[in-house]
Amino acid sequence: MMSSLAFQSNQTVLFIGDSITDCGRRQDQEGLGHGYVRKITELITARHPDRHISYINRGIGGDIVEGLENRWTEDVITPQPDWLSIKIGINNAARQEEPDEVYLPKWEAAYRRILARSRDELNLSGIFIFEIFYITEDVESPQEWSIGAYNQVIRRLAEEFGTQLVPVGTVFQQAVVDRSGFLWTTMDGVHPNATGHTLMALEFLKLAGW
Repeated sequence: MMSSLAFQSNQTVLFIGDSITDCGRRQDQEGLGHGYVRKITELITARHPDRHISYINRGIGGDIVEGLENRWTEDVITPQPDWLSIKIGINNAARQEEPDEVYLPKWEAAYRRILARSRDELNLSGIFIFEIFYITEDVESPQEWSIGAYNQVIRRLAEEFGTQLVPVGTVFQQAVVDRSGFLWTTMDGVHPNATGHTLMALEFLKLAGW
């Protein structure tokens, strides 16, 4: 049976983002961390052991889109991956001090610049970009962050650049409805627990043809 997995042998998949992507990668011998990135790689290897794929994790805890832009040459352009996955924005939303109408256009412009560089300077087979999420049901006193507005920008950029949109924000919202009272994060609404990371991995894998 022919596989529909998009990733081929001898290709490299690079994941970049914040702590949700990082997830302890610097303390991990393989450099993958223990979150959704590792789950993706393990599930692909288990189902497709014949595919010799390389994986790179360039997540850094606390990062924002401006931080990605500052390190884009070293961490993304130089390794020349075949596939790119980006998960960024929750720290921007959490630290935002300016009104949405002032800051969000700046954020969108920075995100657009890294996508444009990737399109123009890499020979990519494809890009995946994740929605952000904040599961208020997991938090005793939830913050008022502009998650919906950020995700509108992310969806617009996905369409503009023809990327795969990983709709984890939408999927987490439905999961909360379907499983009332169940924790998906480490009680902060931001950092997924093991089940939350699995949900993220499965949504990514659906789009990758796993």
